[in-house]
Amino acid sequence: MHRQNDINKHIYVIVKVFAVLFAVIFLNLAYIQVYEAEDLLNNPHNSHVMEKAAEIQRGKIIDNSGVILADTQKEKNSFKRVYPYGEVFAPPLGYVSDKLGYSGIEASQNAQLAGNNMQLHALGPLSQLFEPQVGNDVHLTLSAAYQQAAYDALGERKGAVVILNRKTGEILAMVSRPSFNPNDIDAEWDTLRTDENSPLLNRASQGLYPPGSTIKPLIADGALTSGVATTDTIVNCTGSLYINSSYSLADSSGEVHGAVNLAGAIMHSCNSYFGTMGIRLGEDGLAETFSRFGYDRELESDFINTAPELPDFANLSEGELAQVGIGQSTLLVTPLRMAMLAASIGNQGVLMKPFLVKQITSPDNTVIETHEPEKWLTVSSPEITNIIYADMKQVIASGTGTRAAVDGIEMIGKTGTAENSAGADHAWFIGCANMPDEDIAFAIIVENSGFGGGEAAPIIKNILTNILAKEGK
Repeated sequence: MHRQNDINKHIYVIVKVFAVLFAVIFLNLAYIQVYEAEDLLNNPHNSHVMEKAAEIQRGKIIDNSGVILADTQKEKNSFKRVYPYGEVFAPPLGYVSDKLGYSGIEASQNAQLAGNNMQLHALGPLSQLFEPQVGNDVHLTLSAAYQQAAYDALGERKGAVVILNRKTGEILAMVSRPSFNPNDIDAEWDTLRTDENSPLLNRASQGLYPPGSTIKPLIADGALTSGVATTDTIVNCTGSLYINSSYSLADSSGEVHGAVNLAGAIMHSCNSYFGTMGIRLGEDGLAETFSRFGYDRELESDFINTAPELPDFANLSEGELAQVGIGQSTLLVTPLRMAMLAASIGNQGVLMKPFLVKQITSPDNTVIETHEPEKWLTVSSPEITNIIYADMKQVIASGTGTRAAVDGIEMIGKTGTAENSAGADHAWFIGCANMPDEDIAFAIIVENSGFGGGEAAPIIKNILTNILAKEGK
């Protein structure tokens, strides 16, 4: 009897152990099926998803006016992904490859494009009985007209163009050159990945550059908001800001601006003025200003983007504080973030969250998801941004950005020439324009090309003139 009881106890313990193990397995499966399902479905290296995708007619990627940017053609017993615009849209769209997986929008929206229904996926293998054989269509905020115009205007030069609807955050153009042709990604991969010009890098949202003088509107906001200066504060520019016996900060070509206030400093891009403001703001003022504009945080969006790299404000000398005031030092930003800076000035201090995916529709055109505009930050007040807006308007009228002016279009701008330790200076131009159909913000960088006013500013004029001509306006 005693032996039987011992056996029963052992059996009971074994049953409990197996029950716990089954519970752990069940919970793990539930976690994978529910919580990790979307990440696994979007993982470009998931072999199961890739095998399944080969049997599905992948959904289309479409611009904001119905133009097809990516489609799927049936070839014998398989499907081939085709990109009508080739290199033009490659940086934001990415590619689909049996060998390499996915990138860009093709990766972030893979579950939708492959027709993977999250609710059905929770059923596990049973989902294969119900899932469609055609993927969903992804409608983007991108405009084929703006994208093509920006791509053509940048030409063969290395650089990037970002154009936003500043009222909504919709990205209308995201151009990066040099680019690649996603139709030939497998054949050209070895060449592309070793190319020293980095054609696979989306410079628009991932390229990091010193912003140079395009950061000056932010510094102006910091000075006015903190009270270290007013619109009437005068700095005497002698062509160089002497900080101490061993260091001075020169103005472009040693130009002497004389007694300048904020408006004059923005219009003529005076380094002495903004270097002085960098020193007056100091480590705390600069850190607070960059934080207000979101430069110290990640931007969670539906596309890959790189956060800015900020100086260590707590350990900067006066000379380095002055350098930050003119967009140098160790400050690095993306063209996307500079377009966002311009957008916030043009939107009275309200910064909308940039996004690319506008809507998801099923093969029968039923709307599955709609992504609405979302405010990201309130970076400043209307009173202060309106002052800076008016000053940036004069940059176009009679300052360093006159070559950007377009007849009949209200525009603001700021030029920038960023020193580059690895080569020739980068040319920048940022700003806003009130187009007939949308109020836009933009950022343009042309690598190793020289002055922003001469190299980057004419590009936006080219783009907007092209758009107006197509619209017959």
